[in-house]
Amino acid sequence: MGANGHPPASTVAQNGSHSGGGGGGGGGVNPSNGGTGAALRHDPGLAREWSTEEQTILDELLVKYASDLPVVRYAKVAMKLPEKTVRDVALRCRWMNKKESAKRKKEDHNSSKKSKDKKEKVSDSSSKPPVHMVGRPNVPPYPLPVLPMDDDEISSKAIGGPTGEILETNAHVLGQISSNLSNMQIQDNISLLCQTRDNILRVLKEINDAPDIMKQMPPLPVKINEELVNSLLPRPTVPMQ
Repeated sequence: MGANGHPPASTVAQNGSHSGGGGGGGGGVNPSNGGTGAALRHDPGLAREWSTEEQTILDELLVKYASDLPVVRYAKVAMKLPEKTVRDVALRCRWMNKKESAKRKKEDHNSSKKSKDKKEKVSDSSSKPPVHMVGRPNVPPYPLPVLPMDDDEISSKAIGGPTGEILETNAHVLGQISSNLSNMQIQDNISLLCQTRDNILRVLKEINDAPDIMKQMPPLPVKINEELVNSLLPRPTVPMQ
């Protein structure tokens, strides 16, 4: 998701053919519906439009398949919506969750303003670098910021299951790698990089072994540079794909 709240252009390219080709998915919204029609056209980067009928079906099926893992639930819903892909359903659900979250934040804004002011005062008083950092000129006074991941992806918690746990572990490991870089503890990152690589290979293996219904997801846009990785790290415990 880009800085302006819309997914990147690549998402438009991936979804445009699904939503515009059939014609049926976009025609269900009546412009005379006013706010409802505008809400269903929530983001041009996803499926171009969701008709009122499609939204109703989505709401009903999300309740029906609530006990399934999120990715399986999205796949089952997509099978009932001819004009939508698994990705369309997943991103629509993600947008719905973000919209609801934004609504709650707006409602809580006034009540949390005083608390925010207090936190800012505390932050000002603690802005000095820690004592153990003083006298170490080669170390930045503050940890280097972790680069944000592509917000167009589904979170590891939403994926759930063993795959979600592996991705959640990788997120923590990458955070530790960033912390080690800030503290010039480069050597400590070798084992962490090996762990990250092996976890990625496990996820790829699970994807390859997934049932046919799950293979409707688009292929991953990037691959591990095996030659570079093998030249820097010990051999993986999981076979390369």
